[in-house]
Amino acid sequence: MKNEVTFRYATAADFGAILELASQLAREIECEPPPLTVAKLEAYYVGPNSPMHLLLAIQKSQIVGMIAWTLTHELYSADTRVYISDVSVDRSARGKGIGAALMNEVTTWARARNASKLSWEVWYRNFAAKTFYQRLGASIDDEAISFVMSLNSES
Repeated sequence: MKNEVTFRYATAADFGAILELASQLAREIECEPPPLTVAKLEAYYVGPNSPMHLLLAIQKSQIVGMIAWTLTHELYSADTRVYISDVSVDRSARGKGIGAALMNEVTTWARARNASKLSWEVWYRNFAAKTFYQRLGASIDDEAISFVMSLNSES
């Protein structure tokens, strides 16, 4: 990286930058802008009992990336794992190692908690993301298939 990147956990005051990064990610995967609000950010990512962790990458006093994750534990295997829900690097900061640095920070965090694996999903047409993750040493999980059940309407 040409310029030093530092990391810190998000606060509610970071809402505008987080919304912009989340919106960039949504556009990348052809989704509508997220209906994120400060209240949702506080409840899910920055509150004292938040289920998610949200780490920001800072370069020259600007938020240039983020990664969100949660710790899980599987009863059948007794494995501790980390599930990454979102990774986004500002378009202007891509190709500078920020995404890899964010992944490294979460990897370090996960190892400190004895997690055995990191996992995440990639939109099937996000070829750049697939290439990026493979360069990091990740591979497609051939053991599991993602299922989704919509809860927006009664089935």
